[in-house]
Amino acid sequence: MLPNPYTVALYAHVLVVVYLLGADLGRLLLARAGAAAGASPDTQLAAARTFSTLGSVTGTALILILPVGISLAGSLGVYRIISPAWLISTWVVTGAWLLLSVAADRAAGNPAGGGGLLLADGIARFVIGAGHLYDGAIAFAGTSQTVEARWLAAKITLFGVLILLSIPVRRTGFAIRREAALLTLQPGDAAAGGRLRAALGRLPVPVLTSWLLILAAAWAGVARPG
Repeated sequence: MLPNPYTVALYAHVLVVVYLLGADLGRLLLARAGAAAGASPDTQLAAARTFSTLGSVTGTALILILPVGISLAGSLGVYRIISPAWLISTWVVTGAWLLLSVAADRAAGNPAGGGGLLLADGIARFVIGAGHLYDGAIAFAGTSQTVEARWLAAKITLFGVLILLSIPVRRTGFAIRREAALLTLQPGDAAAGGRLRAALGRLPVPVLTSWLLILAAAWAGVARPG
């Protein structure tokens, strides 16, 4: 017996949100620990490496929200899936975005280069984030051909803001990966250590903001009418 599509989509959506909330909370604590004035170089480097690992988790979860959310909204009848090809194309875009995100993460750990991939990652996120803001705006205006509920329009808008906010967070995350790689190659490099501490210090506010946006989007789904 095949599982109910709604049940599968709901379970996947809850799982993705839980990973996002848990990993972002961990990233917040790690950023604060690594940026603390009394943190030793070893503690700082360990915090940076673990932060980067959790960043890969949140990056993957954020991307997967796109097809999982559409599948769940379609099952609820509040998002009109125009055709099977529309859903397939969503998964294709998701796969391409995920590959780009992983490639950019790997390139950021190479002090010698990878700037093109990092730029492409930012451009992709800007286009997708702006697209979600547009979709949310036309849904609130009542002219959307796909979104049929205001609470879903709110979630789409919050998701768009979250994607746009991920751009500066990821740029700082790339800097953390690069400085950590330099410190691994040249332990005791005071300049790299200072840059790493400064990068970690820039992250608590935007990461906390992201966490709150995820929580707000989750609440919008749970508190939906009916």
